Amino acid sequence: MGAGRLIAISAGVLVCVACAALTGCQRESEAPPAPASAPEIADDVALNVVLITLDTTRADALGSYGQKRPITPNLDRLAAEGTQFQQCASSVPSTLPSHSTLFTGRHPFVHGVRSNAGYVLSDENTTLAEVLSAHGYKTSAEIAAPVIGGHTQLGQGFDRYHDLEFPDIQRKTIVVRDGEEQRSVEVDEREADDITNFGLRFIKENRSEKFFLWLHYFDAHQPYSPPGRFYETSSESAYHGEIQYIDEQINRVLALIEGLGLRERTLVVVVADHGEAMGEHDEKTHMYFVYDGTIRVPLLFWGATVPKGLKVESLVRTVDVAPTILDMLDLPPLEDIQGTSLLPLMKGESLDLGLVGYGESIEPHIIFGSSVLRYVRKGKWKYIHKVEPELFDLTQDPGELKNLSSIHPEMVEQLRVELSTLIEEAPAKVTGARTAIDPATAAQLEALGYMAAAPTQALGDEMALLEVSGVDPAALTDDMNLVSAAAGFKLAHRYGESAAKFREAIARNPDSVPLLMKLDYVLKQLDEDDERFDILTRVIELAPETAPAYANLAHVLFKRGDPAEAERLLAASLSIDPCTASPRATLAYLAAQQKDHARQLQVLKEGIDQCPREDGILNNYAYALATNPDARDRDGEEALRIARQISEGEKGERPDYLDTLACAHAEVGDFESAVRVGERALALQEAAGNPALIEESKAHLEQFRAGRPVREP
Repeated sequence: MGAGRLIAISAGVLVCVACAALTGCQRESEAPPAPASAPEIADDVALNVVLITLDTTRADALGSYGQKRPITPNLDRLAAEGTQFQQCASSVPSTLPSHSTLFTGRHPFVHGVRSNAGYVLSDENTTLAEVLSAHGYKTSAEIAAPVIGGHTQLGQGFDRYHDLEFPDIQRKTIVVRDGEEQRSVEVDEREADDITNFGLRFIKENRSEKFFLWLHYFDAHQPYSPPGRFYETSSESAYHGEIQYIDEQINRVLALIEGLGLRERTLVVVVADHGEAMGEHDEKTHMYFVYDGTIRVPLLFWGATVPKGLKVESLVRTVDVAPTILDMLDLPPLEDIQGTSLLPLMKGESLDLGLVGYGESIEPHIIFGSSVLRYVRKGKWKYIHKVEPELFDLTQDPGELKNLSSIHPEMVEQLRVELSTLIEEAPAKVTGARTAIDPATAAQLEALGYMAAAPTQALGDEMALLEVSGVDPAALTDDMNLVSAAAGFKLAHRYGESAAKFREAIARNPDSVPLLMKLDYVLKQLDEDDERFDILTRVIELAPETAPAYANLAHVLFKRGDPAEAERLLAASLSIDPCTASPRATLAYLAAQQKDHARQLQVLKEGIDQCPREDGILNNYAYALATNPDARDRDGEEALRIARQISEGEKGERPDYLDTLACAHAEVGDFESAVRVGERALALQEAAGNPALIEESKAHLEQFRAGRPVREP
């Protein structure tokens, strides 16, 4: 990984002001063989697909869409040599629901994923990757941020879904500068260079196969922190420096495809999930509003049979991406979808498919209790459906500055009817998408600045939700900016100032569960347990189904010396979401502390029965089986079976799983294997740098070398 990056803080919002010089990234060897050495591929072999999603990238961040800075020469070449869609509309300004739309060809209110937090992609949906896998494609995804990690179930159809849970990835490290003070901060994000390295490896390994590779680049997301030389060339805009950095990474991918002679056998699609407001309409980043700064995104097709130099001016949507790819591959279409193939536009069979653009944001509803915000677009007209409706002529007013709703009420009514018809005639809404948020996921989302809370209730009937009421989202701009400032201080680890901003936002919105939970996260860093008790009690009163609130309050009460009440709250958390590893592990620990080892195993076994794919729960259960002080409750063979299952899984080596495996080997008397695996676990713990876990691994290894199994007290 390159040298650290510098972030400065002003009024609680992170702004990049300087970057350390890039010392050189560790890259996969990129020198491809000459085209002449490319593999022989039969004429009837299907096209490869490389899908590149640019998180948080506005269309006009690219030169081919009007960007004046010379920062995207490779993306611009791709546009010039392929097909560029000038007016591509995203369905939502948030990462998880937008990517769910890209892969299913369905709008959020149909595929069911409405926000980054509290939702998973139900397996009732069929994804692009599932179709390709079913037709013999090797499939792989390189995921840069936990907001679309494996827990979201977006990995359906992928042979390998390589996210931040794998130990072999490289996280981004930034240097935060607060006045004269500087400190390094590792963030829950993968560097673009790391995404590319693994992508290149996959292409090389599968060059003779038909493959589908998805590369997800998250670097343009706040905090903007481009490597040194990219900052230097775009010093007035760190955001655009990140775009320039990604552009170079994409060139590495294109160069390998061409160098391997795969260009005519590979379809490359580049699209953003959503844009970035950059202060337009007083929105600093994204997530809340549905103006074109966050909704209009780049969409480029290149390679294989793609028409060269074609620019399509008519409206298209991200919901059309998956149907188009499948049509180009001559594969069966997805069923019950709202997207359509854009191939007729690319073939010149039509200049305009007459598509209706749709998008939504439920964040104002989640956080502030306003109505769900929606837009509908047809031709040049864009209508935003809210308490105070807005209508824009995007041809004359691309910045959406002049609201024409009072001048053209007939167009407002026409587009309202379009919106109602679109929802009324949509396929049946998928069920099973909502889920509780476990504390670990909540912490990751909070670290990225997202609200780690979903609606306290299901959104219900979509037609009924079209009835708008309450505060118009435009009136909440000051509140949104308060939250952004609080998040900025939090990212800089200035927790006292962050808490002050969150308290101010809560004073204006006292019943906002997401704001209360964000304040709890900050107060935890400050060890403000008394205020946490009040905050979490208030959350449970407002939203009794908020599982993390019970778990968090349990930890407060445990610290206060009330284990009985802590145990009750942990059980309450698990009754809402039984598949959360952390509360279950704590509940099992409390049972062990009371010498009730049968109860300890029962708690963990219940988790396995209900959540058989949760490796964290499986690991805790295997460890308890191997180390239980009561011989009646030990089962070394079963512990070994489970430990092998999870430690040899696709995510590779994890030190905690290896430590459990070593304990299981020792329990069955195989101390040679216990020592070998224990040494590997210790090496990984030392690399991770956690002192307490290092000492635990050392103590276990000492036991193995002495020919003794581990016994927990």
